[in-house]
Amino acid sequence: MEKKDKSTVNPVIALAEQKFGKEKLAELQAQFPGRKLNILVVEDKVAVLMPLTPKALSNYTRMVMGKDTGIDDAARMLINELWLGGDDEIRDDDEYFMSAMIEVQNLIEVKKSAFGKY
Repeated sequence: MEKKDKSTVNPVIALAEQKFGKEKLAELQAQFPGRKLNILVVEDKVAVLMPLTPKALSNYTRMVMGKDTGIDDAARMLINELWLGGDDEIRDDDEYFMSAMIEVQNLIEVKKSAFGKY
């Protein structure tokens, strides 16, 4: 079976390749063997985020549950902590950030697990 180019399968990847170039994305990806980069697109703005780390997830959870912070603070912290490059408007302009904040939920989805006691 013929392997398809990532950019022909996913328009988000195609936009990221157009913005950063395949070589730059491959260079960033090489920093995280066995993990995938997160591409965030808001309208015509694109950002590349590193894979979620346990520390970043812990910080995010702490901020979401914090007394003086909320999901907006937690999402902003997470995006900043994972940021590898892109259009700063995603972080700095509330109109773009609000859409990005919603996508943060996709970043924190990790492999499904189960727990039981016997």
